[in-house]
Amino acid sequence: MGGKLGQGFRAVFVNHTHPDEKHVSALRMASFARALSHKGHQIVLVCETLGDTDETITDLKASLAAHDFSSPFVLACRPTPTMLLARARIGKLPIGLRQMVLAGSYLLNSGVFTDWRNSARAHIPALTKEFRPDIVWGTFGNTDVWNIAQAIAGTASCPWVADIKDPWSRFLPSGLARLIAGRYRDAAHMTAFSDDHAEEASQFFSQTKTTIYSGFEPCALSRPTDGPFQMLLTGSVYDDRSLGILLDGLAMWLRKQSINDAVFAYAGNDIDRVERQIHRLDGLARVDLNPFMPMVELNDRQRLAHVNAYIHNPHCLFQHKTLELLAAGRPVISVPGEGNEAKKIARNIGGLLLTPSTPVTPEAVADALAQTTNDTPVADPDNLNAYSWPRQADKLETLFERIIGETP
Repeated sequence: MGGKLGQGFRAVFVNHTHPDEKHVSALRMASFARALSHKGHQIVLVCETLGDTDETITDLKASLAAHDFSSPFVLACRPTPTMLLARARIGKLPIGLRQMVLAGSYLLNSGVFTDWRNSARAHIPALTKEFRPDIVWGTFGNTDVWNIAQAIAGTASCPWVADIKDPWSRFLPSGLARLIAGRYRDAAHMTAFSDDHAEEASQFFSQTKTTIYSGFEPCALSRPTDGPFQMLLTGSVYDDRSLGILLDGLAMWLRKQSINDAVFAYAGNDIDRVERQIHRLDGLARVDLNPFMPMVELNDRQRLAHVNAYIHNPHCLFQHKTLELLAAGRPVISVPGEGNEAKKIARNIGGLLLTPSTPVTPEAVADALAQTTNDTPVADPDNLNAYSWPRQADKLETLFERIIGETP
């Protein structure tokens, strides 16, 4: 093996999204890659190129030899898109033909991003020879991530771990989910984004599963500074009706409280959807809409908000925003409702997660907001930081070391 326990292991992480992409799909693998690099392990992160002009690596041996592994080595692979498959992925083919192309690609190639997979495959001989990984970890955003991880591990004769951060049954075509799942039975273990993800995956995969939460930077909780009342809505909208109810509930509460100086802020990729409904706060609050914020700036804004909010998407099973917002130490409101796992975590850390029950109404949102004051108890930092990137990385490190140690 390339690495030895006690001296740091060598691991290849596989994620379709480049770590510099401004999207949540980049966060999990990039953050754990950095955390384990800081702990003395050598990490190569295989991904797609950031854009058409992104430079690709031509001499992998020399690049690896020159790299300072106190940070991850990013092996970005540029796909050469197959026109028919690329159009099918984005819904640009007629109904019927699109389903035929996608199903055929799953049946023949176990995935629909074979253009990226083929680009990555070209690097596998040099990667396994020069880097000699002890373990491979691939996160399911699409099956070709697992196809690449499986191929690297097979060539390197090392174990691979399948990470599942999206519900398997919602991303695979009906009728193919169980068939395609059987093609990954050689994975040594599975990690899951949440307990609910692990439970859903158990319908298709027999491997032992360990929940590894996506985390946040360790924090010492602080209260908001003096200033106008501010609600910050973070992330995707998912459901316009729920957004409208949240805004109507906020408007109702502001009127009852006779608050004359208030701010509603938004940070996320759905700024157009928010703009279409923001008239509900006319005359009640100033509006601050931000299509994107760097994570450090966003976290600062979340800590300064009087209330943080997000739109709950039950199809996600568990949303990272729950932990991210609880980490800010301010009251959090989720519309509509929340799952039992999120509520349990909030109770365990002592955070205030307000979840108006469904069917939710503006009145229920206003009642929830009435429970938020500057005297609201905040989460216990020690209990909260158990879910941070470093603490979850400790858990991942222990798991990888055990799997490596058990490999003949």
